[in-house]
Amino acid sequence: MSLYPIFLKLEDHKVLIVGGGLIAEQKVEAVLRSATDVTVVSPQITPRLRLWAHQGRIKYIGLNFRPGMTRGYFLVIAATDSDETNRAVYREARESGALANAVDDPAYCDFYAPAVVSRGDFQIAISTGGNSPALSQQVRKQLEQDFGPEYESWTAWLGRMRDVMRKVLPRSNRRKELLMLLALCKPKRLSKQNQIPGGNHGPLEKIRAGSQTETRVERASA
Repeated sequence: MSLYPIFLKLEDHKVLIVGGGLIAEQKVEAVLRSATDVTVVSPQITPRLRLWAHQGRIKYIGLNFRPGMTRGYFLVIAATDSDETNRAVYREARESGALANAVDDPAYCDFYAPAVVSRGDFQIAISTGGNSPALSQQVRKQLEQDFGPEYESWTAWLGRMRDVMRKVLPRSNRRKELLMLLALCKPKRLSKQNQIPGGNHGPLEKIRAGSQTETRVERASA
């Protein structure tokens, strides 16, 4: 059965990571992009996890996993080096009503963590449904070349432009078309002054013209 792709809002939700090795570290780093309440359970942890605990970015419980530890969590990831432990964590988390994932064990997963191209709010997630994480990583590397770091600031700029257009243009197909036209621009073509090189041509000029036309129509109808 095909998967349903979603992006979770983890802020104000409790997240539990069971495990303290490099894989657990990667999982913690990923959830910290969104989560604000992350707990790690493991008798030993990597130096980086220990640093995050010292900085207060994560909570650390230096124990082996015990029954009852998953209660109260929204998201639980089992990332130890023991399949038996990971599956026990998964089963208990499911019983507790949490979304659960045992790494590298598709049969014991409510969800799969995709390979992600992350450029701020601009994100592309790639999944093979657990069939080939290696393929997902290859595709991610290619997409990282196609969608460089400039997409982070450009996406934020598009968001500001969308807010402006929602204020100056009424809800209409025209506004939707202008937003689509603006999205067709390439980030490298936008200058610091939000202008398109080459004078008065390009999507931004068309948007300005559309805004002026709408304003004139509104005035004429008043």
